[in-house]
Amino acid sequence: MKNTLKVLILLAVVGGLVYALFPKGEDVAQQLDRARTEQAKQVTAVKPASQDSVIDLSAQNTKIDFACAKTLAAKTLTMRGGWSGAFNSQLTGQMVIGPEKQEILQIALQIDVGSLWSEHDQLTEALLTKGFFNVIEHPQAKFVSTRIEVGAPDNSSQQGATHQIEGNLTLNGIEKSISFPAKIERVDSQLQLYSQFSLNRKDFQVSFTDTAGFGLLTDENISPLVALDITINATADGASTIATEESGHSSEPSANEAIGVSKLSATYTETIPATQVSFEMVLAPGDAERGIPPIYIGKHEVSWDEFMPWVVGRDLENPDAMGELRAMKLRPSQPYGSVDRGFGMDRRPALGMSRLSAELYCHWLGEQTGKTYRLPTEQEWEHVYHSGEGDLNQPPADEEAQRHSVYTENSWDDDIEDWATKPVGSTEPNALGIYDLAGNVCEWVTETGEQRVARGGHFDSDREELGVGRHIEVPDWNRDYPNEPKSIWWFVNARWVGFRVVREVPGR
Repeated sequence: MKNTLKVLILLAVVGGLVYALFPKGEDVAQQLDRARTEQAKQVTAVKPASQDSVIDLSAQNTKIDFACAKTLAAKTLTMRGGWSGAFNSQLTGQMVIGPEKQEILQIALQIDVGSLWSEHDQLTEALLTKGFFNVIEHPQAKFVSTRIEVGAPDNSSQQGATHQIEGNLTLNGIEKSISFPAKIERVDSQLQLYSQFSLNRKDFQVSFTDTAGFGLLTDENISPLVALDITINATADGASTIATEESGHSSEPSANEAIGVSKLSATYTETIPATQVSFEMVLAPGDAERGIPPIYIGKHEVSWDEFMPWVVGRDLENPDAMGELRAMKLRPSQPYGSVDRGFGMDRRPALGMSRLSAELYCHWLGEQTGKTYRLPTEQEWEHVYHSGEGDLNQPPADEEAQRHSVYTENSWDDDIEDWATKPVGSTEPNALGIYDLAGNVCEWVTETGEQRVARGGHFDSDREELGVGRHIEVPDWNRDYPNEPKSIWWFVNARWVGFRVVREVPGR
């Protein structure tokens, strides 16, 4: 009898919590257009013409929210969430637009599923596990449009729908074609896209398994339909316009033209809005035979002037927000000791950070600028070094090393009596106009398998390591960090590791 009473009391408490914590809702997905789901279709990349433009999509101008109904204790409840949180939404993409006011040629989006938020922390945690989205195995979702047509079904519930969008959605490791209505408007320089539709989560094998101990909640309690709310609000005049060269054609195509990309500006300057710090980007050619597209790459390694405002939160209007960002592991903790190792900060390369720090900085930079910045892949880094007349099989000769590199032969600092970095651009650039690829600090790269790797030489390197150096992260890089666990943000012993950023050519 006592056990039965305990169970009844527990059920009453759970029911009370349900009514107290969750507001009554309705299954809004039932009222929306249901996305048509089919077998994935072939994607044909759009190559922008001279009159077309490309808008970079990010969390600054794009948001995706969702709502899903569930039934507990005979009450319909609505859970809301998405990828539009102020701190943790990680979304990148591009939209190719034509010269006409409502002409959208292609949309591509990539979302880090792990940045999902919902109204309740415990539920968010459950959604990211194998009990729903298996983020460990399938960390990203992608959408690439295959067709965008003017006109929407007359019976569409989407108010004012002007277009029908079709594209491949990859979610939970499953790729399918979906089709849904959207309203697209362009007024002067402002382009707006809005769509609201429902998607059957079971088409992508998204099923709830109770791994967090919810007890009463099962997959049968949750509606299979999820309401999606997508908004893009971008400035079309801020797009990158693809410009073709009208004259001066050579008999042989350039490295850019060889892979189907019109000639772009050789350089551009980016200014970070929150700090007004500027940096330059250089167009590096691609290699058609190796399948390497052209990219924009930092003219210099990322300096402390660019990096420190992100570290200390100078971009935040409310300083208290820094604590929340650090708790969410979106900003680094304070470094141990002098972050610049006594070398100085003015125009010197940022150093001693983990690859996680470098990657999150790139994401923040994208949010600040509305463009997609990232670390170079190892193949890209090697290709740029080679294209700049560097030899990947042997270090530069003495005279060349002195001209182009900061290393042990020229990095001794009498003031601090140690080898140290020099301000970026202190030596001569390579043939592409890029500085310090061989030395000063080595640079983080990606797509290196399970290993975390930095490439090139650095200020503490001998000449034999310049350019050809390949440094694999090991625990010894942080052996002298005084606390346990060791920092995931900073290295005490690897004081020579830094990074530079790249940006894919718009429209690729």
